Amino acid sequence: MIEELREKPPHLIGSCVDYSISDIEWVAGQFQIASPIRVGPFPGRGNINLHTYQVHAGSGDYLLQKVNSDVFKMPYRVMNAMLSSIEAQGVALRNGVGDKVWEPIELIPTRDEKPFLDLTDEHGWSVWRMMVRIPNSLSYKSLGEVDSLESQLKLAEEVGRGLAIYSDLTSAIDPTSIEGSLPGYRDTGLYYRQFHSVMAGNRTLEEASELLPSDPILRESAGQHFLVALDPEEYLLRKSDPELAPFIELVREREPFAMGLWSALAAGRIRHTLIHGDTKIENFLFCTETAKVKSLVDLDTIMPFTWLADYGDLQRSMVNVAGEKEQDLSKVKVNRDVYEAVAKGFLKAAQQVTENEVAMMVSAVQAITLELGLRFLTDYLKGDTYFQLGEGDPADLNRTRAMVQLTLYQRLAEFAPEAEAMMAKYSRS
Repeated sequence: MIEELREKPPHLIGSCVDYSISDIEWVAGQFQIASPIRVGPFPGRGNINLHTYQVHAGSGDYLLQKVNSDVFKMPYRVMNAMLSSIEAQGVALRNGVGDKVWEPIELIPTRDEKPFLDLTDEHGWSVWRMMVRIPNSLSYKSLGEVDSLESQLKLAEEVGRGLAIYSDLTSAIDPTSIEGSLPGYRDTGLYYRQFHSVMAGNRTLEEASELLPSDPILRESAGQHFLVALDPEEYLLRKSDPELAPFIELVREREPFAMGLWSALAAGRIRHTLIHGDTKIENFLFCTETAKVKSLVDLDTIMPFTWLADYGDLQRSMVNVAGEKEQDLSKVKVNRDVYEAVAKGFLKAAQQVTENEVAMMVSAVQAITLELGLRFLTDYLKGDTYFQLGEGDPADLNRTRAMVQLTLYQRLAEFAPEAEAMMAKYSRS
């Protein structure tokens, strides 16, 4: 575990920097790799850690990555949690837990034996890490990259199995030892307070004071998302949109349901564990020879909660046949075959789950979908200050996203009896 250190002040953070090839070669050379070193851009980089490079050194292949300090204001927390996850996976695998094909991320130490490079230079402050590229592996951005339905369902089952393996391998970590890298993330109550503040039209922290979190770190990081940033006329237009009215009412009416995971955790009905925090299909690696799931990567959003949130987010992201930007809501449906494949893969592999947790798997998918719909809705109503629009994005993108997720929630609720039968089928076998 990294010694607890105070994070650097914001003025030292160098996030939006263009690095030359010689810069990256120099950074790569600070890690324990052989020479000569060749670097290049990594085509599979995600949307968060934009400074990701492939490195070939000696006979080895690596990934060099700068932690995005625009998103992760406390990179030491990111690295502490990542190290804990990697260590726990290794210990569990050596003790016979999991699958022999599974291969955790391996970090390469720096020349001075540190697990990451803590660098302050002419570009500012940055945190870099180097990872071994897991050999004989591939990833997918969606099931649509696989041709046949049979292969798609096998892949979906492997994704479910991968989440179960990862959750079992990391179940021994004391969740109280990990501080989340994104304060407020997955805090459903916080998201609802933001929604109520925005619906009240609050424009200053003073106006929103009764709804703001008391924790100073959380207050600083989330405070702006309690406030309306639109001009009064546009705000009124969005708030009084007749097509949004039933979705606003849905969000209000289902608040107790949305808080279900938090209520169960507080009552001790389910375990307090760690979650990965971003369980989309592209973060799983698969063996090129056997097609079996091999690893779960992108360990930036690890935090204490319940693994049910990871399961819910995984199912939510995989079963929506229409995608997140579909304007024809009649096309938003649940892919029942994919839902069953993911559930089957998870339940057949999971070793640590409890009966109470299995009983909440169906509602967890609904709750996480509802939560995301709430977040998109709130952000649209206040002026798109969290899910910021990119160049060329339509002005109502977050409105569309909100309506899609909240419609998907309704479809999942209708599907619940069938989903419960699936849980009973595979939890017994």
